[in-house]
Amino acid sequence: MTGDPIVFVQPPASFDNPSPCLDDKQFGLGILANAAWLQGQGFAVDGIHIPLMFHQGFSAEDAIAIILAKSPMLVAIGLNWVHFSRGAIETAKRLREHRPDLPIVIGGQHAGLFADEIAATNAAWVDGVIRGEAEVPLLCLAQALSEGRGIPTDVPGLHTARGAALPPKVIGDVDSLPVYSYRTLKPRPLQPDVAAISTARGACPFRCAWCIEPVVGRLQGRTKLRFHSPNRIVDQMQALTAEGISRFTIQDNFFVGGDRKLVALADALMRRGLRPKHLNVFAHPDSFSATGMSALAACCELGTIDYGIETGSTRVAAINNRSLDPDAVVEGVASAVSLGLEPYSWWMAGLPGEDDAALSETEGLIARTMDVGGIPRWVSPLILFPQTDIHLNPERYGVRRRFEGFADYSVFSEITLAEAVMFSEALAHETAEATRDEITAAALRLRRFIAANLHRLHRAYEGAAKSPDLGSIEARIRQSFM
Repeated sequence: MTGDPIVFVQPPASFDNPSPCLDDKQFGLGILANAAWLQGQGFAVDGIHIPLMFHQGFSAEDAIAIILAKSPMLVAIGLNWVHFSRGAIETAKRLREHRPDLPIVIGGQHAGLFADEIAATNAAWVDGVIRGEAEVPLLCLAQALSEGRGIPTDVPGLHTARGAALPPKVIGDVDSLPVYSYRTLKPRPLQPDVAAISTARGACPFRCAWCIEPVVGRLQGRTKLRFHSPNRIVDQMQALTAEGISRFTIQDNFFVGGDRKLVALADALMRRGLRPKHLNVFAHPDSFSATGMSALAACCELGTIDYGIETGSTRVAAINNRSLDPDAVVEGVASAVSLGLEPYSWWMAGLPGEDDAALSETEGLIARTMDVGGIPRWVSPLILFPQTDIHLNPERYGVRRRFEGFADYSVFSEITLAEAVMFSEALAHETAEATRDEITAAALRLRRFIAANLHRLHRAYEGAAKSPDLGSIEARIRQSFM
């Protein structure tokens, strides 16, 4: 490895908020992937996960001092989700105050949504914001800085205070990207046997009106979704297994590949003799048939599916460019249970078109899925993100936007989980049917409905040969939903 390291930093949600509204203890996959890429190109890399340092009793001053003690050639701060907004900027500011000449860039999914605004308003602390996949721009920066040339003006996807950047540039062959290691960042995760797996890059082909995934894929420079091959995914899982990881979650757009991708992955795992203790996959309700679910059940000790069902109203789903067949949803959840999988459901409130009748339909579908063993995982108000179809065309959806720029969305760094659940300050929109307070009340209504109907789950699994830990599930639901 050559020269001083590039140091990757996972920032806190805020240096002043000990209980952020979303979990900040997870490792950003973008940081891990880019660290592995630069290391493969011959550059030294290191990483610090500030929220985990706080969890272990270190102070903010400790974290900044440890980063600076590494004498970094470049610091790359991850801003992969909305609640890291203030923390990412504050991290850059604190570093710059100690070392004014330190090159600092910010990148990640959320950073890309506001690249120009962040770069223009934080030029004193940040040299640029990377919009798009970061392998190519980071390599350009590392090469230039290692040669003493400073930060170039022609880095693809790098937005600076000077203005527009060159378009993002990506690595075409996604299988050529190296596998990443959870040992890149310190300290270790709170759950050292759990890892997220990246299986695809690019824009989701679905056009759900509220969803940020198609937007991010296009912003990152890929108009089409590109999947890793099954063998490449298993390469990643095998490398992490060697680090003591036995439980894996796939929360990206893998579900778009349907049964074919899931069966191929299961076959590749079994050919390698790898059998995870737990394999979790996110999906739309109609992503997998019994064929795919059977493959998932066969390749691991426990298979779980997180179903993003969102609403029980076919009318609301149609307004928001989402297909929904409630009977098929129930059938799919029941099939998953019969195959030994644990199906979890995710729901939203505050969708355009959602009135009292639609909420009643959602309660009805929640009840029906619980009756066949579907376990409610979470209910949340819709977070309306920039550049989604609803945000771009609010009149079409009967929506009034409350948030516009980076500063507005930074409120998520300040509020706690309890505040996000119970109050409406973080709601980025109102609909023709509901004010922000009414949307918050709708989410609370659905949570209370679930808590009042937990007996349905106990009845669904009564006498089952293989049953989830309903006691811990019920405790979690009551704690978070009441």
